[in-house]
Amino acid sequence: MIKRPIIIDTDPGVDDTIAIMLANAHPELDIKAITPVLGNVSYSFTSENALGLVEYLGIDCKIGIGADQPLFIKGMDSDGVHGKGGLGGYMLKNSGREFDGYAWDIIRDEAIKAGGELELITLGPLTNIAITFMRYPEIKPLIKRIICMGGSAYEGNITPKAEFNVWVDPDAFNYVFHSGVPIVMCGLDSTEQAYLTIDELKSMVGKDTKIKELFDHIFNFFINKRTNSTDDDKLQTIYDAITVAWALDESIGTTKKYYVTVETKGPNAGWTIVDHKGKYKKEPNVEVLETADRAKFKAMLEEMLEYYKN
Repeated sequence: MIKRPIIIDTDPGVDDTIAIMLANAHPELDIKAITPVLGNVSYSFTSENALGLVEYLGIDCKIGIGADQPLFIKGMDSDGVHGKGGLGGYMLKNSGREFDGYAWDIIRDEAIKAGGELELITLGPLTNIAITFMRYPEIKPLIKRIICMGGSAYEGNITPKAEFNVWVDPDAFNYVFHSGVPIVMCGLDSTEQAYLTIDELKSMVGKDTKIKELFDHIFNFFINKRTNSTDDDKLQTIYDAITVAWALDESIGTTKKYYVTVETKGPNAGWTIVDHKGKYKKEPNVEVLETADRAKFKAMLEEMLEYYKN
């Protein structure tokens, strides 16, 4: 089997954790590194969660010290959405695993080693990736593609236009989107099509697996959250896991290339402007995920649980 070298750049909250579990369940992915960044919760939590997750899942990879603030603006997070510590109150144990260097240095080194085959799967703000390209612009041709969870082709979830990851660091997204590196944007509009119902969430809890304690804690966190939400908000989208699912099997969703730029200032900061009708007369620079098959995604989660069976 020819393995695909990847780096997962992440702000480990509950959905990132499921995404990393999913990636780790597929031996065709060779996880070279996990590089935490500020995002869902403060960097002190995302970095500790990354260290703990690598140990919990037994992933043999490097861990890089990432950015604890956005490029130019004050850092924000969504601690209330992901619960205490980012994992709904669950605290991962770390028996002493340490970082292997800075994220941007690790990305550079792995890109050179992979000789043009390295893929970046990004699940949070693109701060680490932007810093990498600013410091080492020569490696951009060595990145096969970036598959990122972020943005929206239509509406946002923080402001009317801005999706959270982009809103945290719009400058980083704008820089990376215009870097010339192939980009796949898995945004809100598409990933929300692959939702899970409360009953579907419940059906996956309680399996005898190696990840039972953490997986069940996160899924029960989802269940409680959705059970107590309003009638029109009973569906759970695991955005980051859908992004990894598409990276594993592109038949999960359809894509189309557009010119995409990012508003970096003002009330619409964080808006991923997708030029659907070619009004800007610019060459398409981002492949945008437009659909996501929820049945296929659900099946992939169930297969993941089979992989982790005791």
